Amino acid sequence: MSGTTPGTIHFMDPHDVRVWNDNQRAAAAREVVEMQRNALTPAQAFASAMALLTWDESQNGSPFERDDPVSVREDLQMWEAWALLRARWRAPR
Repeated sequence: MSGTTPGTIHFMDPHDVRVWNDNQRAAAAREVVEMQRNALTPAQAFASAMALLTWDESQNGSPFERDDPVSVREDLQMWEAWALLRARWRAPR
């Protein structure tokens, strides 16, 4: 994309947007052809999804037990805000 500020519509070159859109449409059309050519049965699709989940768990551990820094940060911010609110509530008026 041309322009001085990436990610802002104001500076986007319309030609670049058209090229991107054409590429997206071509990719979507190719996906339809590939899905028709190599269609999976529901059982195959489910088995494939489960294999992917199993692989992810083998690489990263259980999704229910892995550390999530964003959740940790958000929980900390919530508790800090709660402590501040309680301190203000208990302050003499």
